[in-house]
Amino acid sequence: MEQRLAQSAADKGQPSAHTPNSAYAMTSCAQNPETSWHQPSPFRLGMPHMGPDGVNLGWLLREACHIHWGMVADCIGLPPSAFLDRSGTRVLPSVVACTVNGDATRFAEDDTCRLVVTERPSAENGWRGQVDLVSDAGNSLRAEIVTAFACRSGPSNTQLKPADLGPEFTAARAGGAARRTDVIRRLGSADRATATQEDTPPHLSIPIEATSHINGVGLVYFAHMHDMIARAEANTVPDLVPARFVRNRRINYFGNLDAGDRLDITTRASAQAFFPNAAIIVRSHARRASDKKVIVVAESIYEL
Repeated sequence: MEQRLAQSAADKGQPSAHTPNSAYAMTSCAQNPETSWHQPSPFRLGMPHMGPDGVNLGWLLREACHIHWGMVADCIGLPPSAFLDRSGTRVLPSVVACTVNGDATRFAEDDTCRLVVTERPSAENGWRGQVDLVSDAGNSLRAEIVTAFACRSGPSNTQLKPADLGPEFTAARAGGAARRTDVIRRLGSADRATATQEDTPPHLSIPIEATSHINGVGLVYFAHMHDMIARAEANTVPDLVPARFVRNRRINYFGNLDAGDRLDITTRASAQAFFPNAAIIVRSHARRASDKKVIVVAESIYEL
């Protein structure tokens, strides 16, 4: 079977799933403006897309990440399930940061919308992509995804490591197209350094369940952790955080966790009067209960 797979790929001039990535021919991510992974076809918003106050941000992040990783696969020239590192270990899609920007409350059931790629991920921009939800009424909501390439070094989700890939996969970290990616990463690292020094008890502790939180490659899905952060914000500062208008949210990820563990989330809020409109900034961090390591930090700006 392996021989047939390799021969079939060779006949097409492509590397097989059993070929180390050192043999991959990286293509330009900017060559194909649209891909089989994403065609910006219009659709109507319905219950799968909506929350109590507009578009569900978790849904948007899930869709944006699916498109994002598909575009990365286009760069590599293989489907994600066939992407191996030089040791033959499967490469896992690893979200290291995401942002959402805009007003989800401007979208309503039955709105006709499209998902539009506004920036394609590439090594040059630090593997950062942007996907906009755009309505025919002219409203827009942006999801931004930054990914890295990870592999397992053991059976636990706490044992992830960078994938062993060639230099063509190395993300640019400064200057040019990667400048924004660098800022997002630096903000997250600074927030994590601050959170590591805190010993405030968690405001919310969420048990990780295999059937609810683990995705197809065995990891806790990043969008689930986004939803947990949003839940913690609403539960811990209900009088300060209005549910209607999250203008911006940034989340940085520094690890994963296993089913049976817990995500302990600590949240704090502060009012800001120097924005054009009154705003509340909510900062959160989350630790693995099993080893107390900070694996998620977040900053949300709520406009009043």
